[in-house]
Amino acid sequence: MDRSIRQARDLREKEPLTTIVGKPHDGRAVVRPVSQVTLRLKAIENRDQFAATVDNILRWMNKRAGQTLPEAAWQRQSFELSEIGAQRTAAVALKEPKYWAARLDDADKTVPLRTWVTEIGVGVDVKGDVLFGVRLVCATRGVDEPFDRSVPGFVKSILSSGVVELDGVVLEKEPRFVQSEDDVANLVALLESADRQADVVVFSLPEGSENFAETAASSVRVHAKLYGVAHVVVIDGPASFMLTDAVGRELSVFRQAVRVYRPGFRSWLDDSSKHPLILPKRIAGWEDGGSIAFERWISNQLLAGSVRGRERRDRLPSFNVVRQHAAQAEMHSLRNAGGSDAEILKLYEQDNDQLRTELKEQKEQYDGLLAAADVERDALVQGAEAARAQALERLHRIRILEGRLKQHAEHREIAIPESLDQFEDWCNENLTGAVELVGRAFQGVRKSNYYDPQFIYRSLLLLRDHYVPMRIGGSSERRQAYQDALNELELEESPTGDGINYAADLYSVQYGAVRRSLDRHLKGRNSRDRRFGFRLYFFWDEEEQMVVVGWLPSHLNNRAS
Repeated sequence: MDRSIRQARDLREKEPLTTIVGKPHDGRAVVRPVSQVTLRLKAIENRDQFAATVDNILRWMNKRAGQTLPEAAWQRQSFELSEIGAQRTAAVALKEPKYWAARLDDADKTVPLRTWVTEIGVGVDVKGDVLFGVRLVCATRGVDEPFDRSVPGFVKSILSSGVVELDGVVLEKEPRFVQSEDDVANLVALLESADRQADVVVFSLPEGSENFAETAASSVRVHAKLYGVAHVVVIDGPASFMLTDAVGRELSVFRQAVRVYRPGFRSWLDDSSKHPLILPKRIAGWEDGGSIAFERWISNQLLAGSVRGRERRDRLPSFNVVRQHAAQAEMHSLRNAGGSDAEILKLYEQDNDQLRTELKEQKEQYDGLLAAADVERDALVQGAEAARAQALERLHRIRILEGRLKQHAEHREIAIPESLDQFEDWCNENLTGAVELVGRAFQGVRKSNYYDPQFIYRSLLLLRDHYVPMRIGGSSERRQAYQDALNELELEESPTGDGINYAADLYSVQYGAVRRSLDRHLKGRNSRDRRFGFRLYFFWDEEEQMVVVGWLPSHLNNRAS
C-alpha cells in the first residue's frame, strides 16, 4: 500500500500530460460520429408520406448544397453535385426495395478543415410506414476543436410531419409525465422491452410533488435536445414509489434525482451502476454552470450513445453501401434487358471507378475513426490513472481512520435489527469501507422471507470484522479468529462452484467497468425452502481491499439445482 501511495503522489507531482485534442493529426482526418436518429413515421391516409419526407429533406439540402439541386433531385431520382462551388451532395434512389439515401458534406463556417457529413435514409415497410434515419458525422483535418453534439436541424420538421414512433412509442413534443399506476406500468414495459434501442432518461420530482416544473434540471430543455434520440420522462413523487415497487429501490429514481436507463434493462439482474443515477445535489453543483451545465452534459452523453454499437449501422446503412447496391441493381437490370456488351462494360468501368473512390473514402473514414478512438482512449487512460491514484491514496487514509475508530468503538455493541425494513441504511452505516453490497444483493434481501433476519446482519458483520482483516493482514491469528467466527454461526466459506460457468449472469455482477464473478460464498443451511436455506455470494476486491456482496440470502441455481 505504501508503494501505491508513493505512486499516487508521484503522479500528481508530474506535469499534466499534453492533451491530444486540439492538435492537428498529420493530415489525417479525425472522424467522430456525432448522433443518429432512426424513427418510424406512421402512414397517413391519402398522403404519400415517403414523397413528403424526401421532399422535406431536399429543401434542406438545397439550402446547403452551394448550388441549386438539379431537376432529377426534385423527381426523387439519383443525382450528384460535384461542380466547383458546390458542396458534395448526392442521392441514390432504389425501386426495389423502395429506398432513398442521401449524403451532404457541409463545411464548418467557423472551424477550418472541419466538415459535417450528414447521411440520410428513407424507406417504406410492408405496412406503408416510412422508416427514416439520419446520421451526423464530424470529420476534422485541422485543429480538433471541441463541440456540442446535436442532430441536423431538418429532423424537427420530420418529427412534426405526423405520428412518429421511437421504439414503438409515439413521441410527444413535451417530456412524458408519469403519474398513475398505468403510466408506471407503461414505463416499466418500455424499460424492459427487449427491442428498445434508445436510452430512457427519467427526471423525478420531490417526494409528494406533482409539479412538473420541480425537477433538479430542465427536462423540457433536455427533451428538446434529445427529441427523436431518447425518451425523456418526468415522474412525480407518488409514482416514484410505484416504480420502486416494480424495479426495486436500487434501480428506481426519486427525490429529484435523474436516472438514465440503458437498453437491455433487467431489474432482476442488473447492477444499479449500469443505469447511472445523478443526485440533485450533484446536479446543482455541476462544474461550470450547475443545472444548465448538467443539461448540456447529459444531452451530449445520450447523443454519443446513439452512435455506439454495431446494430446502429445495421439500422441505417451508410450511403456508400446503398450506392453500391444501386449500381449492382442497375447492372442486373441492364443484363436482363439484353443490353449490349459495350453498355455493360461501360457500367462495369463506372462501377469500378466508383468502388475505388468509395474504398479510398472508407479507408480514410476508418483511419479517422481510429484516430478519434486513440484520442478518446488516451484521455480515458489518463483520467483513469489519475482517478486510480487518487482512490488508492484515499483508501489508505480510510484504512487509517477505520483503525482509529475501531479502537474507540470496540466497546460499543452494534445494534442488530429484528427486521430487514432498514437494511440498506444499516449497511451504509456499519459496513462502508469494508463490505459493499451491490444493487442485486439489496434486491435479494428486499424480496427475502428468511426466517431469521438477525442472522443476515451477523453474517455481514462476520465478513467485516474477521474476513476483511484476515485478507488484509493474513496472520495465523486472524485466520483462526475468522474460522472461529464461522463455526459460531455454523457457516462454511468455500468456492462457489460451477454455477459461474453454468449461469454466468446469475453468478456475476457489474462492478465498476467490468463484470466480476461471485467466486466465493458463505454456506448455511442447505434447505431449498427460501425461508431456511442461506447463501451469501461475494468476491474479494484486491485493489480496494474490500468484500463485494452480489447476492443473499437465498440459494442461486446451479447444476445440482
